[in-house]
Amino acid sequence: MKGEIACRLFLRQSATFASGIVLCHPSENSAQAVSPLPHPRQQQSNASLSTWPHRIYKENDGIVEPAPTESFVFNLLVRDQTGNIEPQSAELEFYSSGERVNTIALPKKALNAVRGTSIADREFDKEEEAFDLRHYFSVPVSLNVSRLMYRLTLARSDGSVLERELDILLLRYEQKTKLTFPLRGKFVVVLGHDFNEGRSLGRSQHFAYDIFGMGPHWELTRDNGVTNADFYTWGREVIAPADGTVMYARNDVPDQPRPGTIDRSIYMNMPNPGYAIPGNHVLLNHGNSEYSSLGHMRYGSVQVKAGDRVKRGDVVGLAGSAGDSQLPHLHYQLTDGEHLFLVDGLPSSFENISLDLLGKPIKIATPKRGVPLEAH
Repeated sequence: MKGEIACRLFLRQSATFASGIVLCHPSENSAQAVSPLPHPRQQQSNASLSTWPHRIYKENDGIVEPAPTESFVFNLLVRDQTGNIEPQSAELEFYSSGERVNTIALPKKALNAVRGTSIADREFDKEEEAFDLRHYFSVPVSLNVSRLMYRLTLARSDGSVLERELDILLLRYEQKTKLTFPLRGKFVVVLGHDFNEGRSLGRSQHFAYDIFGMGPHWELTRDNGVTNADFYTWGREVIAPADGTVMYARNDVPDQPRPGTIDRSIYMNMPNPGYAIPGNHVLLNHGNSEYSSLGHMRYGSVQVKAGDRVKRGDVVGLAGSAGDSQLPHLHYQLTDGEHLFLVDGLPSSFENISLDLLGKPIKIATPKRGVPLEAH
């Protein structure tokens, strides 16, 4: 029992430490308003601000138990018709129930460190921008921070100054559908659902998971993973997380032939190549603007078609390596709409997963990256 308590404490403290970075790192619209602020040298401009993703959701940082902090990440998109505009400084005010609880001032050097054009450079869900500023924040849960007022000072090469502000809602998502994890048995989330890696850059993938099945001793492969079939993920049944209607199903995308490589010519020359990126893919509408997306299933394994009704636990296909998939895995995301890319990802939790490595199983609602878990 003492060992179990010690392990719980270690994991909880690790989660708190890992999520405790408050300042930023180098989306449309949780924003309530975009308005210019008067400035004596301000020039007429169409410069505007918005966020990526459009709605900003906070998520608790805990792994085994709820942590005292919650985090969120977003890109601030700066649009301007001329494109000849530079960030100078920013002031960020955090509010709880109308009361300001924190203020952060960011000078030009700090803004340039998180500046990019990552959203305009995307292929299937890009939005126009002059540049974007990517921010990570972790805040105490007890503060109940619900708004962020972002004030940005900009300058043109002629010396004229612009000031813009954006009122951003910070939301806690209340999931409406009770979900069962889409793979049975032992698994680990290898990528995704973490704010410091690439999945969070995708608008629809903001809270996505790349799921790997595990063997009887929590191993990922047999025989060193030389072939797709060596991976314990390969051929695992993919199940419907909840009742729903099939909005889209694809079954014709070949699997990548060798683990560790991606040959994009396999799918980019197919009809509708954007929708071939997730390989053989099923999109389920659960109602209440909640959609489950299940991707990279094996060629020919998808067992449903658009318009079908499925029940929780129904097998919809087999895990594979089709589309843009370097290794056999299942991609899962919950979103607020039926488009593959042009929707916001939603935080998700599940009814049937636990951490079993500490002796007595500990129920886990939201799997985090790198923690071996089991779906019962």
